[in-house]
Amino acid sequence: MSTPKDPNSKYDLSKISARVDKVNVSGLQRTHDDYVMRAAEGLFKANNFQEMMLEAMAAKAYLHELGIFKDVSVHIDISRGADATPQGYEVTLKGKEFTRIMGSAGTEIGQNEGSLRTELTIPNILGRGESISLQGSYSSTRANDLQLKFWKPFFHTRFRENRPEASFSVFRQTDRYDISSFQTTNLGYLLDFSAHTMLGVDLTHSLQYENSIRDLSLLNKSVPFGIRDHCGPKLASLVRYSLIFDNRDASVFPTRGLLLKSVNEYCGLGGNVAYTSSTAHGEVNVPLFAGLVAQFCARVGVVKETKKTTVLPISNLFYCGGPLTLRGFKYGCAGPVIDGTPIGAQTFWCTGAHLWTPLPFAGVFKGLASHFRMHFFYNMGNSNSFSLDNMRSAYGIGLAVKLAERARIELNYCVPLQKQASDKAQNGFQFGIGYEFV
Repeated sequence: MSTPKDPNSKYDLSKISARVDKVNVSGLQRTHDDYVMRAAEGLFKANNFQEMMLEAMAAKAYLHELGIFKDVSVHIDISRGADATPQGYEVTLKGKEFTRIMGSAGTEIGQNEGSLRTELTIPNILGRGESISLQGSYSSTRANDLQLKFWKPFFHTRFRENRPEASFSVFRQTDRYDISSFQTTNLGYLLDFSAHTMLGVDLTHSLQYENSIRDLSLLNKSVPFGIRDHCGPKLASLVRYSLIFDNRDASVFPTRGLLLKSVNEYCGLGGNVAYTSSTAHGEVNVPLFAGLVAQFCARVGVVKETKKTTVLPISNLFYCGGPLTLRGFKYGCAGPVIDGTPIGAQTFWCTGAHLWTPLPFAGVFKGLASHFRMHFFYNMGNSNSFSLDNMRSAYGIGLAVKLAERARIELNYCVPLQKQASDKAQNGFQFGIGYEFV
């Protein structure tokens, strides 16, 4: 490893011979020694003082990545003792492990909703990064969730670069579909294995198996019979595979880069629910001039019956419309309806073209202005049809605000262009909050 020489530096550290004779990792209480041994590998390869310092910082970052230390400090001293060499140094990585029980509470942003989230965690319970947590979230609009999760990382193995991790969860989740007047309560367990592959490009893989009881209930008495037919508990057994490629320079306001994401499910390994589902999301960002960025987004989804059933679960259908998918329409109200009630679609697609620009006086308020962007947008999409006939579309202008580095708030003025008689358009201002927009 090497870095360009600092022209203001008095000494060239790369010309100072150095080697590491010994590496100490202190502060281990519950952690096994073999879990931190790989932190020293790069240090023993250093040939000069500059490489040693860089490798020491890399070792510190690696120990943080293991998820067992609250803080890590690095101490470098001259090597002493009978085994010391003339240019030898001794590196000590001093860590402070997390307490046996940790708790947190805060807010969490979902797709067009916010929730209160609490978590109780017991970290590193077996000495090699294994942890268990109890998580709960409450939202007044859509979803409530309670989850007990155990996970095991494998960063300390020779597959470190792939960042493999396995987890087992028991969960209870309630989702409200107010526009369709029903809610689902899922009780079950989930097995998950995730890893990265870097064969030319960095891909994130996740393979999951879920087994749950899904109970659908009504929110009021005036629900169409097409929705009532889905009521009651059902057993679902499914496998899910997701793939993500993301080389954007930022997740909220990117100026360049590409995002590709796909999720595929097969349900029908047991129980009385069966379907196949595929969704894909893409985003391309192209820098122009004077801070302008052109962005193109697309999302598509398909859910189909299998040979085991001819009835699709209504909770797995797609709802098109709203500030996250098709602006200028109310949430879920750009698709099929039964007796005036939206019921979701078997297929949908939507696209978006954006021109992002900084605020007019961004140069004056640099720190504050970096959290704001303006955009001109054009959205179009359709449900249960991949043709351009009878499609929905809208255009407008809006202001977006970045929330940390994860989500954003949009306030848009929307003008619907094309719509169907059963759609509920929203001409005027529309508010949205989330982490994945079209």
